[in-house]
Amino acid sequence: MYASAIINFHELSPATLCDVITNKFHLPIEHTAAQIMAYFNLEKQEDSSAPATADLQQLLFVKLQTEISQLIRKEATILFPVIRNITTHNTGKKSIQPAAYDSVLQSFQKILLLLQKIRQVSANYLLQRHWSSAYKICISDLYSLEQLTQQWIYVEQNILYPAAMPGHAPAMQEDEFNNQLSID
Repeated sequence: MYASAIINFHELSPATLCDVITNKFHLPIEHTAAQIMAYFNLEKQEDSSAPATADLQQLLFVKLQTEISQLIRKEATILFPVIRNITTHNTGKKSIQPAAYDSVLQSFQKILLLLQKIRQVSANYLLQRHWSSAYKICISDLYSLEQLTQQWIYVEQNILYPAAMPGHAPAMQEDEFNNQLSID
């Protein structure tokens, strides 16, 4: 039996959090999204057992993947280098601008809304016996992507950005995290 380590994100410096987020969330999210897209692009056309909602799932997923990719790119190339610089050099000269943080929050809201819509059209990811193995794996991957993405957003909103931007309260409290957005 293997021991598993639990990361206490609150104990990590903002610079270290950037590295952990990249490895624990960004990379697995991108990998899982690529697997889902491979199903939609390569296997769905041949899959007669996929429900009619698979087309809508694909449309929503493409929007989700685009939004996630843009945010990950922005964090990797702009925001995380600034956070690392702030904590490494401890200079007050360069910091994350509130407008940049607001842009991240808007992206988070779009991502969470798209995840909610995908969950809705996917009937809460309940697998059906008559679906192909490939489609079942796709649905399972969609669920995994949702879980990883929600954890990523929670860690950033409640730990990373408040630590990197003193004076900014977390955008979302833990008890309201899963119930924040509505698709109405």
